[in-house]
Amino acid sequence: MNFGIEDESQEFKESLAQLDKGLKSLTAMLNRHGEGTLYLGVDDSGNLCGLTPGKDTLMEIRNKMRDKIAPRVYPDIQLLSDAGKNYIRVTVRGSDIPYSFDGRYYIRNVSADEQADNTVLRKMLASSDADLLKQKESPDQQLTFHAFFALLAARGIHPAMSEEFLGNYGLLNQNGRMNMNAYLMADRNEVRVNVVTFEGTDKSVMSHRTEYGGQCLLSAMDEVLHYFQSSNVTRVNVTGTKRQEESLYDFPSFREAWVNACLHNDWNNALSPAVYVYDDRIEIVSYGGLPYALSLDGFYRGTSIPVNKSLMTIFIAAGEAEQSGHGVPTIVDRYGKEAFRFADGMLTVTLSFSFEPQQVTARKETLRRKDGLSQNEKAVYEILRGDGHLTLKEVAAKSGLSLSGVKNICKSLQEMNLLIRVGSRRDGYWEAK
Repeated sequence: MNFGIEDESQEFKESLAQLDKGLKSLTAMLNRHGEGTLYLGVDDSGNLCGLTPGKDTLMEIRNKMRDKIAPRVYPDIQLLSDAGKNYIRVTVRGSDIPYSFDGRYYIRNVSADEQADNTVLRKMLASSDADLLKQKESPDQQLTFHAFFALLAARGIHPAMSEEFLGNYGLLNQNGRMNMNAYLMADRNEVRVNVVTFEGTDKSVMSHRTEYGGQCLLSAMDEVLHYFQSSNVTRVNVTGTKRQEESLYDFPSFREAWVNACLHNDWNNALSPAVYVYDDRIEIVSYGGLPYALSLDGFYRGTSIPVNKSLMTIFIAAGEAEQSGHGVPTIVDRYGKEAFRFADGMLTVTLSFSFEPQQVTARKETLRRKDGLSQNEKAVYEILRGDGHLTLKEVAAKSGLSLSGVKNICKSLQEMNLLIRVGSRRDGYWEAK
């Protein structure tokens, strides 16, 4: 069996006596590409020569990596065999560049491990993963990930509650403790995202609030997407023989804005993204603003610099995002640069409606009818709006009107669709709009 050639992603060592040199190569590959594989029991030409491991060999390799490599990595170490010959495969990946072996920094160059000079080290530091989600410890260490693991399994990834898997997917910090990424992906947490609907074009009157949360962030995010996809009504215009359909808003733009809000939000400050629905628009709000190294022009062009690098890896693995940078240009193409507003540490994406929603038109018509009511009609309406279980005789007593007058007014209010009788005449009640 031949494993090919040594390059910037794999290294061969014939025996365990060369383990230190092999681990040095792994750190050099991590610093070059963020991943690498070491084969023990394979000669320089890639031929399997085999080795004889002891019962604790794999644990000894793991312990040496823990002692010698910093920041901590979570390797996948496997004892394999072919044609009766044993060999060991050690695979690592990480984004906490730069990595050191025994206190020194190396960079992979073709198949050689070169010690990094100050210039190279500065470049590695500039590209390192500094997002706090990976470093900050989760407030709960007894986490489960059934929903997250199901999403990964659907993508052909085989998850496991092992240190190697959790570490490779950015769910553990340098001390091996579950971090904020893990907390966001957990089946139970205190993360809440809200969809709030207001009457009018400002926040003075709230009509409805729905909370999605307490679960895996990806599940909550998808629930919001499904809600808006199903509620995005379409208006049909027929001009002559030509049929035209127009959606209330562009759902692909909404999806890009919402996924980006969840992905790039500043989760360290315990502020969650939200969606606000007004009579004339939707606003998607997230916190944290632009990444430090990203200009506004670069943002509009779609330059991809993730705020939370390790969380981006998780979203990509679950099929919820891609690092193509087309999200912002998609929104700009449909709604223009003015759709984006940066202020007070927040990013707001505004998607204007193509037409007035039917429920808004109906509410405005209801208000118009209310404004046209007579004094007696308003009196009866307000009494029943306060308590719809009153009898008409009780309404007459409260209003000072005759019973027949109240009956006529209720009939008129029903015809105007301002008053609805729910249930039977005897056991039902009045509902005022």
